[in-house]
Amino acid sequence: MKRPLWHLRIERTTNAPFEVVAKALMAKDHRRRWHPRPGESSWKVLEQSEDRLALEALDRPLWGVEEHALYRVEPQGDRLLLSYHARFKGWPVLFLMGYWHLRSHRIWERFVESL
Repeated sequence: MKRPLWHLRIERTTNAPFEVVAKALMAKDHRRRWHPRPGESSWKVLEQSEDRLALEALDRPLWGVEEHALYRVEPQGDRLLLSYHARFKGWPVLFLMGYWHLRSHRIWERFVESL
């Protein structure tokens, strides 16, 4: 039997400067202030240019659950589009997805407030 899979996608826009957003998103010590499930996940830069940034995080927030998250920052008109897409896999996801959705709801608001 396959393990349950759940996707979560949250997008917001901000008028914060790209340089400030990119620097804060890449700062390891800054993540604990805004990430809904701070941990020691491995982060990898997928794309980095003068106006785009994409980071990938792989984590096991608890026993039996794998989280694969993608964070993107890209221009959208005169603002920046911040997107978070996560894929959770594992049996405990069935019990925790509602809680994680609530915890992740303000992920980008907390991030912008922390700048």
